[in-house]
Amino acid sequence: MAHHHPKNGTLAEVGPIQLLLHTLYARYEPLILRVLDGTLRFFLRVKGRPVLWVLSRLLGYFLPTGEVVSTKRATDLIDAISVLGNSEIAVGPCRCQKCLGKRKGTYVTDLVIVYGAEAYKRADDDYTDLTPEEAKKLLRELHQEGRIPTIYACMGSGGWLFAICSCESEICFPFRAHQAAGAVMYPGPDIVALDPESCTVCGKCVERCHFGANALVDGISEIDLAKCYGCGLCVSTCAGEARKMVKREDYRNRYYPLELVSEAFAH
Repeated sequence: MAHHHPKNGTLAEVGPIQLLLHTLYARYEPLILRVLDGTLRFFLRVKGRPVLWVLSRLLGYFLPTGEVVSTKRATDLIDAISVLGNSEIAVGPCRCQKCLGKRKGTYVTDLVIVYGAEAYKRADDDYTDLTPEEAKKLLRELHQEGRIPTIYACMGSGGWLFAICSCESEICFPFRAHQAAGAVMYPGPDIVALDPESCTVCGKCVERCHFGANALVDGISEIDLAKCYGCGLCVSTCAGEARKMVKREDYRNRYYPLELVSEAFAH
């Protein structure tokens, strides 16, 4: 059976070496995560943020880094790969929760797609197949939990895209590493727009935002757009419907395959 990855606006067959390398990474990911988590904790304890800054940029090329997207973008991607003839999707336990021995909320959340599904099924018996509809249902449920939909890829390349994680900010290693040193998670194609006149100043957006982009200042809701990564969590919880997602003008496409999704919906 051929396995695929996004390339030049379509799905191309992935090479055996790439599949093998990612399978090996998936097998040893628990050990890698524990080592990285220990390293992060050590340098935070000794005030070694400059070292973390350097490490995040050196290791970030090889190890998975993510692009935050809205749940709508994530489900569109699921639809796109299915329409284009590759509905390989599997799900397993959250890698961070499993590897670090911590639990919070839903445990089975790690959606691996395209060739990533095969790599993780080979490496870990906990991964099972999902249909596209089941995957989209899970993503919507995790959105309600307040998880951050994030597209992950290795080698700094969308051709190594392999997973849609739903990150939990307290446990998720990439999120914590990004907060400490940056260069681990990147803003997605959308950003929030606010209509102040419709805002009820309920404060739910502040509670819902993991990136500190929302605040109530003198009884007025404000957004720091520089901190908005485009997850859309504050939009769905806004009682006054004062928020909506719009395209990010300065968007730098890293991993989300916009061309592939556009091509699929053009069919």
